[in-house]
Amino acid sequence: MDKKKPARKMSNKGKKKNLQKEINIIEGALKVFGEKGFEDTTIAAISKAAKISEPTLYEYFASKEEVLFAIPNLYTRRELERIAKIVHYIHSPAEKIRAIIQAYLEFYENNRLYTSVALLTLKGNRKFLKSQGYAVIKESTRHIVEVFTEGVNAGVFREDIDAYLVRNMVMGFIEHLTIQWLLVGRPEKISDYRDKIFDMVIRAIEKRPEKESFRLTISGHDLNIESEIK
Repeated sequence: MDKKKPARKMSNKGKKKNLQKEINIIEGALKVFGEKGFEDTTIAAISKAAKISEPTLYEYFASKEEVLFAIPNLYTRRELERIAKIVHYIHSPAEKIRAIIQAYLEFYENNRLYTSVALLTLKGNRKFLKSQGYAVIKESTRHIVEVFTEGVNAGVFREDIDAYLVRNMVMGFIEHLTIQWLLVGRPEKISDYRDKIFDMVIRAIEKRPEKESFRLTISGHDLNIESEIK
């Protein structure tokens, strides 16, 4: 297999052109992986989808696995930026959680090929866990941790729950529903389940007011009533 060639110095225009070519390779690969699966995909098929030669493809990626691992690096970064913009304009921590859930569901629903590759192909690949693409996916979930911590500091979320457990719970609900959607076609629209997922999450993390406890004493004519309400 050809080795990746060292990058050459080039003008800004050349850099932009090459960046676009790399994006074309990733997008072409996503289409092929989504249609054929990883095992049946070849470098030839990827280069054809990207409309470049195989030698040119090897200038960017050393193998089809390397192309596969680069897919989240492109798509998830875009979504990370979108979520950051959405959350910025919402003040309530609870509503931020709702917005994040909605953003993920819409992203998965509107990018079915990517979702299939990310959740059905990459998720079970041990090598992927050491890749930059996996680091980007982990980074994309930091908004959940940050918003939960914000809610704890504001006194609206429970402080006795680990923030990363909350992150795993939110993503677990979303991914379980999405995988079912990918495999059996149900539900028809996963975005319709935003509020149901939100309700389950918020019931688990919302800080409820402590039950009030007070003692009422009335004295007079040997009358002494003590009532404690809990």
